[in-house]
Amino acid sequence: MTTESMAASQAKLKASSPAFKPSTSKLKQMNISGTPSANPGSSSSNSSSKPLKIAPAFTPRRLLQKQDEKPNSKKDGTWRAGGNSSKPVANSEATPATAMARPDKNAEDDHFLKLPQASSQMPYMKPAGYFAIDEALRRVLAGEMQAENSVVESNLPFQIHNYYSLSPIETVELYDASGSFGIQAIKAQSIVDGRHYCLHRITRAFSASQVVLNAIDKWKAVQSPGIAQVHEAFTTRAFGDSSLVIVHDYKPLASSLKTKIIDNGVAVPEAFLWSLVLQLASALKAVHSAGLAVQLLSTSTVAISPTNRVYINLCGLADVLALSTGFSMNSAQQGDLLAIGHILGTIIGTSHDSSASLQGQTPVHISAASFSAEFRELFNYLNGRLTPVIAIDDILRLAGSRVFVELDAVRRDADLLHNSLRLEMTNGRLVRIMCKMNFVTERAENDMDPEWSETGDRYLIKLFRDYVFHLVNESGKPVADMAHVVGNLNKLDAGSEEKVMLMSRDEKSCLVVSYREIKRCIEDAYKELVAPSKTWR
Repeated sequence: MTTESMAASQAKLKASSPAFKPSTSKLKQMNISGTPSANPGSSSSNSSSKPLKIAPAFTPRRLLQKQDEKPNSKKDGTWRAGGNSSKPVANSEATPATAMARPDKNAEDDHFLKLPQASSQMPYMKPAGYFAIDEALRRVLAGEMQAENSVVESNLPFQIHNYYSLSPIETVELYDASGSFGIQAIKAQSIVDGRHYCLHRITRAFSASQVVLNAIDKWKAVQSPGIAQVHEAFTTRAFGDSSLVIVHDYKPLASSLKTKIIDNGVAVPEAFLWSLVLQLASALKAVHSAGLAVQLLSTSTVAISPTNRVYINLCGLADVLALSTGFSMNSAQQGDLLAIGHILGTIIGTSHDSSASLQGQTPVHISAASFSAEFRELFNYLNGRLTPVIAIDDILRLAGSRVFVELDAVRRDADLLHNSLRLEMTNGRLVRIMCKMNFVTERAENDMDPEWSETGDRYLIKLFRDYVFHLVNESGKPVADMAHVVGNLNKLDAGSEEKVMLMSRDEKSCLVVSYREIKRCIEDAYKELVAPSKTWR
């Protein structure tokens, strides 16, 4: 190919596709020049063994680095994921990419996304976190999924009522007028909707009529993010006794305040106590508005998640056990509000070495050095020292500006979840387009079918697949650039009119097409593949 013919080809290419402007430097990378070896008609003995060259529409970002830059160098004090260094090196300046690095690089994590560190990236390159959800949130969600799908070996029956795959969670002790009784929390999966639920089994002998069990129905209408939703109650002899089982929503990785804080002697800050009070008050507001009362509110019946979300468990148990006999609803609801003060006294007495007992019987006096004046006033109010009648509206008044702090935290979490959902929605679109593309390309059973040979549209799809996933640099090493993959798949899914140059593996043919044309080829080939009237040999 002469210089004049090359110039004419470039002029013709610019006229047919204005959006695509190949540069001379990029054409040189593909060995398109006036040399005889670049002639498409020339043959080469080793052309089939050559790696796929990079299309001129894309320049590997690693090639843009300086020649003397060493990606695995320790001069910048950064531990690079996938590098040769066996130990992480301290880095004084945290970056978005270093924040994504796992704490232990030897830990197995199939969901971890490895990309070059920020110090080895150009300014326009995105960090690893740009393509996935927040790393801390991902780890919490992964832990919840693992806890939800794991089954612990036990002597529990495999199935009771409409639930199977029973797995024990924890056992707590509660007290009433007749003494103590144990409640076993069991995780199970429903055969009706496939969801996981928490079955609370009362281990003492219990027998009740259907009229008593129907008392749980009024709890089904209580909707609040601060309570574990009640679904049903039934009795069973599958455990070898007459047990009462109440079905609630399952909260993965959530454990009672007694297990997580009291038993472990965890010291909690005042900010956590404010959040605990406000979350419990919000949940009790929904319960009391429905004309109900929890009556068993304690550190054993309040669960907390790894993200400090608080839930009231065992709602409806007091109604089924008829524990409210002889008490008015107003006094029962006042007991719920006083129970918040008892919970605070239990936590403070354990965390701050006070003289309070675990049942909240002994008055707790908190010092001014440990807590603010606002919290001390709230604490005294919840323990009935300021007024004999406690109201939720007064709790909010005493909380004051702390309500806005809690509201801001909720909004930040909502923004984080919203942004993460947008990323996952984008990932879902890319997965669908990748599935269709791989369904069509290189199907072994259709190699001998002349109607499905890799020519025309299907050949174009194959070249695009190689361009996106099978690139190599000048040294023949694979280019695993996530930004290149995501960017091209997004353009493909959107059907962009932008042009892209595709080259065959033998470097003898070169096609310039738009993403819209490639998308049409994929859709047409996929529709033909799944057509019910078509029978493949």
